[in-house]
Amino acid sequence: MAYKHGDSLLNCSLPFRIASSITFYALWPLAHLINLILYGIRYEDRNKLSGLSRAILVSNHTTFLDPISVSGAVLPRRTWHTLLEETVETPVLGTFIRLLGGVPLPPGRQGLQKMLELSETAFKYRRFIHFYPEGECYIYNQRIESFKPGAFFIAAELDIPVIPLVSIFSEGPFKAYTCLGRSLPLKRIRILDPVYPSRFIRRDEKGALSSESVRDFAQAVRELMQQAIDEGQGTSTFYRGKMERLKGINQ
Repeated sequence: MAYKHGDSLLNCSLPFRIASSITFYALWPLAHLINLILYGIRYEDRNKLSGLSRAILVSNHTTFLDPISVSGAVLPRRTWHTLLEETVETPVLGTFIRLLGGVPLPPGRQGLQKMLELSETAFKYRRFIHFYPEGECYIYNQRIESFKPGAFFIAAELDIPVIPLVSIFSEGPFKAYTCLGRSLPLKRIRILDPVYPSRFIRRDEKGALSSESVRDFAQAVRELMQQAIDEGQGTSTFYRGKMERLKGINQ
């Protein structure tokens, strides 16, 4: 089951799907408990994920445990989690990550094209495909960095909505880093309304997507997410900068 460059991005064989379900649902309670202990994780407006047969999920990437947070938002369903191909190529750990729903994306346009070609298969088994459009993890960041257009390109080509999930941090009742205050933020995930590509996307006379319109789409979603953080009074008190790339873990 080990993944190598050039393999199919998805393994949807029956044995793998059975093993994936057993692994995910067996580990989920413990993973969620850790998220609760560290961040007091809670969710807002999960009902906005109901009634959609397929969608692209995007979120700001702020902690190592974000895949757990995103998975909790869609339960009892599951989502595909896109991530760096190098991570999935790691022996043993790579297979484990794939069992939990990880989808390796080769770098550049090649990876997006492969994901687009496999989208019908992906949506046959799960309703959502998740992306981190910032492309990096910025620990406890509340000022969203610029977005890469890949997730929005796929949404536009498939004419399906993008649903933003926003991580909003707070200090709790006491000032951070004081005797009674927290050294880690409280975290809530707010699910925003679906954003449809038809509002932004343009095509040329040959039917090709306008790259500029895809970037406009991405920027509009980014602004909505930043607005949600600002309105939710997200704090930057805990911000620690960009997460270091660790070989075999997130590189």
